[in-house]
Amino acid sequence: MTKPALSPVADARSEEQLAVSAQAGCEASFEQLVRRLQVPLVQFLSSRSRCRADAEDLAQESFVRAYRALDRYEPRCRFRTWLFTIAHRLSLNHRRDAGRTQSILEPNAICSPDDDAAEIVSADESRRSIWRSAAELLDAEQTAALWLHYVEELSTHEIGRILGRSRAAVKTMLFRARKKLMPGLRELAEEDMLASVGQKS
Repeated sequence: MTKPALSPVADARSEEQLAVSAQAGCEASFEQLVRRLQVPLVQFLSSRSRCRADAEDLAQESFVRAYRALDRYEPRCRFRTWLFTIAHRLSLNHRRDAGRTQSILEPNAICSPDDDAAEIVSADESRRSIWRSAAELLDAEQTAALWLHYVEELSTHEIGRILGRSRAAVKTMLFRARKKLMPGLRELAEEDMLASVGQKS
């Protein structure tokens, strides 16, 4: 049976619709999912790994695992949440095997062969400073939770599925992470204000 080709309409389909099409044997639909989710997945995995190459390798392995397990994907679940759960488990295994502490990479340090990757992952200096502060003040899981909440805009329920935590535990984690990060953000804002005054004087 001939596999359906990717049509222009496919670009407008949801990730869940693409996943169902991929389940039916449409490789082009899965390739579209890879193009759409590659950069966000590498960004998320960068919160679990010091090495950019490790994050990219883990992202590639996550897509391979997802492709092999497509028959177990249930469309009622967001595909992104399902994929990120696979990636999170792989990153935990990687950290355990590597035996080293992980920390977040700056968002603009991530590379991708995608033509639009540089534009997608670039951020202004204030945003980079925020994530640098997060890496210094929070543990990897707290940073990942913040990333999933504020960058990926996932619900606490979805974050819980990815991190293997209850919804209540995620809410507590986010509350404590914000509380712990706030003094550093205030200090950062004060430094930016002083720098701005210095440039004008």
